[in-house]
Formats: sequence, structure tokens, C-alpha cells
Amino acid sequence: MFGFWDWVGGRYSMDSAIGLSTMISRSARAFPGVLAGFHAMDEHFRTTPFDRNLPVLLGLLTVWYRDFFGAQTLGVMPYEQYLKRFPLISSSLRWSRTEST
Repeated sequence: MFGFWDWVGGRYSMDSAIGLSTMISRSARAFPGVLAGFHAMDEHFRTTPFDRNLPVLLGLLTVWYRDFFGAQTLGVMPYEQYLKRFPLISSSLRWSRTEST
């Protein structure tokens, strides 16, 4: 178990100490690409108008379905064959959703 600060949380966990296991499993050479993807999404969020801003739109949809339709669950579906085992890590997904809300 790797230690990390008690203030680490939400989507930023991956690019701090908690992401070390991911970096090791994916290789240190591939991890800068992951960080570049985080940066690209951060820039998209910071600079894109709200009507085309993906994080804003997804957040609004979550509020809409939870508050106005009474949805109590959130479906995350694999979209390619390499993610077929993704449902097996649902406990990690549950943790990340709880941490982010």
C-alpha cells in the first residue's frame, strides 16, 4: 500500500501519489500520455463555453436525472472490447463516484 496525503481526492487522485500503481502497471513511458490527457481535459473545461463543455454538460445531466427523474444509479458502459473487464472493477468506480460528489 502506497501512502498519500489525506487531502488527495476526486479526479486528481490519478495524477498524484495514488496513481503510482497505475503508472507501474501501464509503464512509466506511457504515463506522460495519461497526464497529457488530464491536461487537455483541464484546458477544455477552462476554455470551452458551457454549451459545448463536456464536464459541465455531464454534471448537468447527472443533476437532471438524479433530481428531476429520481435516478438512483449511474451506468458506466464499456465502449470497446478492451474494456470488457471494466465491470469487474466496479468497487473502484463506486469509490471514485463517492469521492467526487
